[in-house]
Amino acid sequence: MRELPEKIASFLVLGVLAVLLVGCGGDGSGPDGAVVAGEPVPAHTREVIVTSDDDALPEGCRPRRVADLLIRFLDAFNQGRQEELSNAFFVSEGPSPPDFSSVDYRPWSWYSSSEIGDDGRVRRHFTTSDQGELLRYFARRHRQGESMHLLKVSLTQTGLLDNESNVGFIFVVTRDAPDLPVDLGGPARIAYGEGSLNCDNLRIFTWTMDMKTQENRTEREAAGWLCTDPPGWRPGEAVVACR
Repeated sequence: MRELPEKIASFLVLGVLAVLLVGCGGDGSGPDGAVVAGEPVPAHTREVIVTSDDDALPEGCRPRRVADLLIRFLDAFNQGRQEELSNAFFVSEGPSPPDFSSVDYRPWSWYSSSEIGDDGRVRRHFTTSDQGELLRYFARRHRQGESMHLLKVSLTQTGLLDNESNVGFIFVVTRDAPDLPVDLGGPARIAYGEGSLNCDNLRIFTWTMDMKTQENRTEREAAGWLCTDPPGWRPGEAVVACR
């Protein structure tokens, strides 16, 4: 399992594939469901608190808008809304760069979720670079009752894949499902990771997420390294976003 900085750095090697993102289409938006007791709050009523911003970020990729995009994505995941998931996430391996050998080639777009045991080894893992397989995975996880909720998101690199409209982000979420091991993610069910999106069409094209069995931090402690805690912030009541 590569560490997050190594995965982010690997994007830059694949600059020749930037043109493949042009024309993906879609803005990741869709109708929000009504508020029902016990269901996630729709994105338009979920508060986002921005603790830092950067005017140099590409149009469409300021922290608040990225947080809104991820909230909509996770709401669609939690509620099994396949059309919205398809609009929010774009996965396609594309052709191998001509100057790469087949041995060294790595897909430029993927969804990945890993469960890491006490020994630091991955004990269960899902990854795909195929859109159809990803949507089938989302459907299976919805049937299993899985839900994810965003705590914090921070924007990182711009210019991924040698395209100024691509931006990276790192995040902390809570993730729970009846079939997940009881010790995974600790009592707060913490998961964390990184991703990237295209600021022109507002579609995510990478997502890498890990959960560990040795996690014992609270939601606040687990997200403390990512964005400054706003005064009075309570994890789960508002999403914190920053640059």
